Amino acid sequence: MTEQNNSKLTALLFCGIVMAITAASDSLRGVFLPQMRDSFSLTEPQASRIIMISYIGNLLFLSIGGRLSDRLPKKRFLCGVLLLWSAALCSYVLTENYYILLAMMMISMGGSTLISTTVNLITPMLFASPAMMVSIFNFLQGAGITVSQNVGGRFADSLKGWHTANLILLVLAIVCILLLLALKLPEPERTEKKRSSVLSVIKDPAAILLILICGFYFVAEHGLMNWLTSYGSEHLGFTVDRSAFFLSLFFGGITVGRLVFAPLIDRLGIFKSLLIWSAAGAALYTVGIAIGKQGMWVIGASGIAFSILYPMLVMLIGKYFDPSEAGSVTGLILSIATFFDIGFNAFFGSLVEYAGYGKAIIVLPVSAVLFCVMLYVLKFTVKRSKDIT
Repeated sequence: MTEQNNSKLTALLFCGIVMAITAASDSLRGVFLPQMRDSFSLTEPQASRIIMISYIGNLLFLSIGGRLSDRLPKKRFLCGVLLLWSAALCSYVLTENYYILLAMMMISMGGSTLISTTVNLITPMLFASPAMMVSIFNFLQGAGITVSQNVGGRFADSLKGWHTANLILLVLAIVCILLLLALKLPEPERTEKKRSSVLSVIKDPAAILLILICGFYFVAEHGLMNWLTSYGSEHLGFTVDRSAFFLSLFFGGITVGRLVFAPLIDRLGIFKSLLIWSAAGAALYTVGIAIGKQGMWVIGASGIAFSILYPMLVMLIGKYFDPSEAGSVTGLILSIATFFDIGFNAFFGSLVEYAGYGKAIIVLPVSAVLFCVMLYVLKFTVKRSKDIT
């Protein structure tokens, strides 16, 4: 009994810590972007390349890593990705080279996304109440983002803060590797069932809309995570510290909302909750950007509305496909939607240089509105094989 409890505690610590630190690592990119711009004397397009390349890594790791994860033992696979991710963190601690930074951004972003996705997949193997544990781990993920933005923003006036933050994450990553080595991780049953191809997914009438929905969501949330600190400090006249505070307020709302709204979502259902919360999020987001400096508080408050969107969106995708294919198809749709992130960050820096932050930032609330609109289109135009309330 004691051994079983120790095993559960090890699993809980591993999943909780790894979800928090991978999220923290991703969010530090946006917090330190203004300092990287100054330290490396970057133009806006060069700065946006840092963000764009990280999402290329996201795409590569999700597409290639997703296949490898089905072929390798989960423990060996996770350990390998954690070692790669830790190597990227180590490079952040030891170097100050723009080109090394670009290369490592692919590994750190792609690795962290693949790690957190794999943790969600192994949770049902480790815990008797997987839905509750997923909620807790998503809460910890939000906590990792909020803490890193709030604390990191106070030390974002030099690259020394960047080195220190990544050193802390590196130490915690090593702890996670040790926990993983001590963890008894069961393997799922392997079947010879044919995996869904890109073409077969695209042929489904819901697929295009789901890709658009995910893509617009990625631009709205990830765009805010990566660019709000720069927008607040470069355009609105806030300090980097103050701008990072509003960003942490947004993700703090996401973190708290995921726990607070869980019982209400159970009563309303997945789709109805998505329609209500997406409309509220798009409205607050748009008003916040429209009224300028005071609107930063409104943008921060919109995090409450954004809180349930991504977890419920991932669940919604699975409802449109056969249960035996839901996992692989969800990964495929999210991978394709990542091109929105890549495309957005490829042109956003140039757009800022050409039109200024005041006009360029409008892309983000427009994406939030389109995300909401596409959800309503999906709800009322695509016939579902399953009942989704």
